[in-house]
Parts: sequence; structure tokens; C-alpha cells
Amino acid sequence: MAAPVKRTCEDSSDISSKLSTGCKDEKKLETFLTWSKENNLWISPKVCVTKEGSCAQYGMLTTEKVDSGECLFKVPRKLLLHPKTSAISRLLKKEAAALTSDSGWVPLLLALMYEYNNPESTWRPYLDLVPDFRELDLPMFWPENERESLLGTANGILKCVESDIKSLTAEFNTIVLPFVQKHSDVLSPACESLDLYKKMVAFVMAYSFTEPAPDEDQAKEDVPTKSAPMMVPMADILNHVAHNNAELRFEKEFLKMVSTAEIAKGAEVFNTYGMLSNKDELHMYGFSERYPNNDKDTVDIPAAVLKSMAGDLEANQTDKTLLDEKWEFLMEQVRIILFMLSFLLLLIILGLF
Repeated sequence: MAAPVKRTCEDSSDISSKLSTGCKDEKKLETFLTWSKENNLWISPKVCVTKEGSCAQYGMLTTEKVDSGECLFKVPRKLLLHPKTSAISRLLKKEAAALTSDSGWVPLLLALMYEYNNPESTWRPYLDLVPDFRELDLPMFWPENERESLLGTANGILKCVESDIKSLTAEFNTIVLPFVQKHSDVLSPACESLDLYKKMVAFVMAYSFTEPAPDEDQAKEDVPTKSAPMMVPMADILNHVAHNNAELRFEKEFLKMVSTAEIAKGAEVFNTYGMLSNKDELHMYGFSERYPNNDKDTVDIPAAVLKSMAGDLEANQTDKTLLDEKWEFLMEQVRIILFMLSFLLLLIILGLF
């Protein structure tokens, strides 16, 4: 799920079934791989899932050289975990209007909580293997004094995390908890836990995939349109680096992980989560990449600093009124650009672009 650098996690999770402990881990992996095979999740003999040699947690390594363009595994759509495949899909569909939220994640999170607490879940071997909440180390799980250490070096992350916690808490109290209590005959008392909900949010944030909108040709083939996040067994085991060597491709019946470069024997297979800065990686996945490996990294410069610098440069060339007018013009152009980007993103999400 992640690449270095990761913090050392000291969390003594109360969900003992998720702790990574020696032979238990090996047994869970063996059970997961057996479940995968029984459900037609094909894995190339050229790769294996292991913690040995992986950069972080579980990963996928090659057992022999892989050429570019090779399929490493394919996941049948019936194994994707989302609201429409969950055992409570009918209930979620019936109550859809009551589950509307800003995040749009509530149906998936409820499906995950139900399946996670259901011993007979179709996805039991998958959920027993991932997530290992002891190793899922996003900043939202850090003690408050540790999060405050981000001030000055990654202030944007601190604001994002605080916003995440505030939003998910409000979402849980106003939408999720009332739903769980209303349907206590279906959802177990464990689903009334804000702590569990917070972990499910982190699980979705760090492990989920979102299907891209199809182009016109794909639409004619009845390929599903862009969806909310979904969990993809096996695909979420791959770790991320900026310079990945594999990518997930969505097809009508299967999702395929395909190599995008030659991969040497014994090397790790890396997927990509997108063009992410280290700030985004730390915020959403709980890791960052050592310099200079992540050439997608960015630096945030507060607008106030730019204005101050502009004032210093033009101190002897213009008066303050002209500088303020220039600054306001620049900020207006920025607002227009941000609005256009937001509108374009909305069109993409709706599948209209």
C-alpha cells in the first residue's frame, strides 16, 4: 500500500485479528491466496505476494524477469467490494437518500463495516489480511502533539487532517450512527464505534480505487461509468512510488495489473496512486518518498509571502496603491483558474468530459 519513509507505529490496536504476528500472517496470506484462486483471481507465476523484500507491509515481487506489457494478475469484478456487491446492497440502495454526504463515501463505509464485522463475509480472507490497522499510520491517527509537529514544515497537512477528522466525525454522528441504530437487526453494535468508522475512512483513503470514466468507445461496450471508490483485492497490496512499473487497467469483466516497464527478477512491482507530492502521500497514505525519488513533489508558498516579496522588489519602483492593484488582479486570475479547474473536475466526475 505504501513506500518509505514510514513512521514507527506504536499503536496497540484493540482489533487483535489484524495484528501482524509471524505465523498468523503466513496463515492469513495462505488463506487469502487460496480464496483468490477459488474465486478466479488469476496471478502470474512470475510474481508473488510477500512481506520479505517489500518496501512496506505486503508487496508484490517478481520470481523471474517480467517484460513490459505483461499481465501480472486479473481480478474478476465480482470480487470488487463496494455498495452494490456487499451483502447489504439492497438496504443501502433503499436508504440511499438518507446516506447522502459531502464525501460520497458513506455507502461504501457502511458496506465495509458490515463485511468487516461479518464472520461469514465473502471477503473474510481479504479483510483478515488487509488492512492491518496497526500499520495503517496516517496522520489522522497520530496523537495531537505529534500532528502539531507538522506546523511550519507541512502546515497544509495539519489543516487537511483537522478538516478530515471534523468532517468524518460530523458525518458519523449525523448520518452513520442513526442508520446503524435504525438497522441494529442487520448491523452489529461494533458498527456504532466512531473509532472503527475512522479506521474505515483511512482504509478507503489509503487502499481504494476509483474507476475512470469510459471514453465513447468503451461506453458503447457497456463498461460501467465512473463510480465511487471501491476496494480491489490484490491490487491494493502493491506499493506506490513516483516511478511505477505497473498500472491497473479497468476492463469489462476483469481489472488487470499490467507491467509498464521491464522488471528484473526479484524486484518489487510498484503501482501508482497518481502524481502526488510528498504532502499528499503523507496525508492520504501515511508515507513519503526520500528525496530525490519523488520528482512530483511540490512546495507550498503562502500568498502573503509572495506579496511581501513583491513589495520588497518594487519598493523603489512603484507606490503601495499600484502594488495592491496588481496583487488584486493576480488573485482574481487565480480565482478564475481555480473555478475553471473545479468545473472541469466536476465534469470529469460526472462523466461529461
